[in-house]
Amino acid sequence: MAKFPSIFDLTGRTALVTGSTRGIGWSTVQCMAALGATVAINGRKSEAVVARCAEIEAEGGKATTVPFDVTDGAALDDAIDRVVAEAGSLDILVANAAHSLVKPVEETTEAEIVAVFGSKLVSAVAAARKVVSLMAARGWGRIELVSAIGVTASNGLAPLDSAANGALASFAKSLSTRFAPHGVTCNAVAPGFIDTEGAAVYRNDPDNAA
Repeated sequence: MAKFPSIFDLTGRTALVTGSTRGIGWSTVQCMAALGATVAINGRKSEAVVARCAEIEAEGGKATTVPFDVTDGAALDDAIDRVVAEAGSLDILVANAAHSLVKPVEETTEAEIVAVFGSKLVSAVAAARKVVSLMAARGWGRIELVSAIGVTASNGLAPLDSAANGALASFAKSLSTRFAPHGVTCNAVAPGFIDTEGAAVYRNDPDNAA
């Protein structure tokens, strides 16, 4: 397991990372575990979540499993309650889960709009709503919302993603303004292109990759 300077030490902290069995989410839990945090690993497939938890523990890290679909509000609430009950707190939330859609806006369906906004925006807002008061009461918390560079540099190929990510950035600003005085920070992280499984649609299609 990688070693980091003590300034980044997360020993004693508990972090929930949604969509964390692969890609950015998986890399995030690996880093946080290496920094000493207890990581709650999430995904829709229980077997994948359990396998990733075992990998973290095999490296000497601390992990727990919270398999659920982020678009299921009741399941999301229950998972957060369980993490808090087991760990005593939830100090860090990384809202990473998302359903992306590369498709011209004029060809999208209402169901696709609901799917993209539900997985990316609604789930993140719901999770933040659930944890922010708990964090504020303890005087410390970190909420990270994974957005994307498409908010300011959209290529027009994924308009629903760009819209949802833009809303995330605005929500992060509002949340941070209100809760920073209580020790809770909120940021929208906007990564550029990262070669993950989710980016395969760009990597494997010359038109999208251009």
